Amino acid sequence: MTSDLVPWLVAGGLAVVVVVLVIVLRRTQSTSRSALADAEVRLGHRTGTLEREHRERTAATEAEHARQLAGADAARQQAVTEAEHARTLARTGMRWEEASQRTILDVCKAAGINGALLTNVVFVPVAQGERDRDRSYAAQLDHVLVFESGHVLVIENKRWNGIVFDGRKPSSVHHAFRNLLDESALTGSFAIQVRSRRVLDSADEIEHWWQVRVQAGGTAPTRQVRQQARRLQRFLADEDGNGPQWVDSCVFYSGDAAAYVNAEDRSTSTTPTGRSATTAVVTNDNELRGLVTDLARKHAVPNRSRTDAVVRQLAGQGAHTITIGTYRLPEA
Repeated sequence: MTSDLVPWLVAGGLAVVVVVLVIVLRRTQSTSRSALADAEVRLGHRTGTLEREHRERTAATEAEHARQLAGADAARQQAVTEAEHARTLARTGMRWEEASQRTILDVCKAAGINGALLTNVVFVPVAQGERDRDRSYAAQLDHVLVFESGHVLVIENKRWNGIVFDGRKPSSVHHAFRNLLDESALTGSFAIQVRSRRVLDSADEIEHWWQVRVQAGGTAPTRQVRQQARRLQRFLADEDGNGPQWVDSCVFYSGDAAAYVNAEDRSTSTTPTGRSATTAVVTNDNELRGLVTDLARKHAVPNRSRTDAVVRQLAGQGAHTITIGTYRLPEA
């Protein structure tokens, strides 16, 4: 009896083992499928994240590239505009400055000056502060005289006629002029031109009227040329700050006018050497000759390399350049 049960017991045990193995195998397969599904989900999330990051990086790169292209195009357009503005100023300026150019050349030759005279100098000033960076403009100088020492004089030519007052109130010249204008507002730098105007009256007959023009404060010729001289000094400085330490300035009244002026206009600012910044005011050839002779004496030591650098830089802006005395243009 016992021997008959053994096969059954063995068979039953094997069946139990098989069932257990089947159950374990199914559970293992289920766990594997679940793990695989989780892995596929995680892979999908990761792939989506990578694709999204790639799209974002690509979009950012394309946007930066477009911004750079737009900036380059704007810079190119600005350069074209500035160049055209400079050419326009050069074309119109030379017509007015030829007579004063000849006068200055004659004065310099008579004074024995060596250097170069550049007429109708147009340049884009170096930006100073946020205000200058936000606007674009070109500066125009009537004449720039470069001495063989490398010193620079900016000459603002005024072909005014009639009667001219610069730095002097009309009433200080003659009491009859006290009614020309209200002099109480004339403080600091100023210039006044009184000239005759021909007008038609109601009967279409010609009448002669006196016209009074006042330029004061920032519009005064001495203030304007002094500011242009400072801009030119910054423009001529290289990346290391080398260049003229100071640029002198002068207003030259070359027209047919009775001129009553102060010989110099003094600024509240100072030069790098500590002296007050002044602008000379001259009304005829002899006064101009005295000014350039005095400057040549003060800056008597030749400095060919500095002179060449200044002349080359300004001539490169399209200025009309004439050498004076023994000085010759630097080779390109």
